[in-house]
Amino acid sequence: MSGASLLSTLRFRDFRNLWLGSFASYAGQWIQQATIAWLAYDMTGSSSLLGAIMGMRAIPMFLCAPIAGVAADRYDRRSLLLLSQLISATTALVFGIVLATGNAQVWHLFLFVVVSGVGAVMDRPVRLTLIFDLVPRETVMQAVALNMLAFSITRVGGPAVAGFLIGWVGAAGNFFLQSAAYAIAMATALLITFPAIAPRERRASAYSELVAGLKYAWADRKARVLLGIGVLPFIFLVPIFSGLLPVYAKDIYHAGPEVLGLLLTSVGVGGVAGGWLAARCMRFPRQGLVQAYAVFAMCAAFVVLAVAPGVALACAALAAAGMGEMVHFTSSQATLQMSVPEAMRGRMASLQQLCPGFISIGVLIAGVLTDFMGVQLLTGLVAAVTAVLTALLLTPRGGLNAVRVS
Repeated sequence: MSGASLLSTLRFRDFRNLWLGSFASYAGQWIQQATIAWLAYDMTGSSSLLGAIMGMRAIPMFLCAPIAGVAADRYDRRSLLLLSQLISATTALVFGIVLATGNAQVWHLFLFVVVSGVGAVMDRPVRLTLIFDLVPRETVMQAVALNMLAFSITRVGGPAVAGFLIGWVGAAGNFFLQSAAYAIAMATALLITFPAIAPRERRASAYSELVAGLKYAWADRKARVLLGIGVLPFIFLVPIFSGLLPVYAKDIYHAGPEVLGLLLTSVGVGGVAGGWLAARCMRFPRQGLVQAYAVFAMCAAFVVLAVAPGVALACAALAAAGMGEMVHFTSSQATLQMSVPEAMRGRMASLQQLCPGFISIGVLIAGVLTDFMGVQLLTGLVAAVTAVLTALLLTPRGGLNAVRVS
């Protein structure tokens, strides 16, 4: 079944409502991220404080993601979904009021990023595991790809919309609209008819289940290799276009923010195309190879970026890298969920959420190395290292080549 028919068929109206809620929630998150960045620099005038405020997002990601996974496996998922959106909507509304009354201070930004991050971290493993409750197994891979397509579209449009909204309704009004987006996500959750699921007997404590999930991720070979290939690009590749594109724009192409915007937009456009391509790649049973080829494509694109003499070729390379990233991440999420027991899905989804948290670490290391070897040489080097590590995972001992979805 194609993605379009999956969304339009009456049989899948509950998944359609989940998808619309995901779209609204992701839009709120991307608009919020861009608005906070602008507001942080506008209030402080300090790039160091800007980095510190945005870096606070890693705190709820690393501390709360495993707990959110346990909750998704133990408790009612409708309630968790509603709670996550309630946290996000309330936080945005309260912060909007603080801004509108002229009482906002820098510490409010730190607090807002942490609290709103808790809502986002709680939301994602629940949404991913709910897909398995709402669609038949034979359409799960396409459903996960469609969910990631919503993520990609909002990643491209969200920051642009945020800039327009700041000029139109101001930062405070922007947060009010974000709160409305989360309220829409709550409303769509109320429209979903959740299947009746027999309550699971819980003899172990939440802490014991958390430990059990970590042990499973380490002991199960397929889970271990999927988590390994999942985190690899976020450590080496993604930090390049997440943190170092200003270096390309200013030092390599001797241009200003307009060119930086083109480079960033190219990544997003590639991500949208990658979401469309991922939906088609989900039909192949050998998803281990799909992920490996997607990473190899990213590596090749980064080599082109490293030697690109002009902006046009750099934009094309970044679009290809963004496409490979989305195919890889979509397949990684869906394949791991299809490969683990139902009782472990929430915990495995939460461990996958930790992967983007490594971007901040990667950006820090890449920034230091750039001062020593230059951004172009570093880009080629991380591409080569990632390609070698991926090739090692494809060996019989690595096990990625054997990963299949039936």
